[in-house]
Amino acid sequence: MKVTINGKGPFYETPPYCGACKCGINSDMRKSGGKTYCSLFDKLKNYYDSPPKRCAEMFEKALAIGGDVVLVKKEQ
Repeated sequence: MKVTINGKGPFYETPPYCGACKCGINSDMRKSGGKTYCSLFDKLKNYYDSPPKRCAEMFEKALAIGGDVVLVKKEQ
């Protein structure tokens, strides 16, 4: 099933590493010095890091729903 998350995608499965995710900004490992910036969680990640547990769970839920998914920040 295809899913779009916050306008990024399409995703057909959970990315195997952070650099392969379409939500990463500056995902060219050579240009960014091995780093990628996650636009979903506002984090700087290493290119070959495994997706964090919260990210993997988010992809599992989004892929189960399908279609366009929008994530919003929880206000406290």
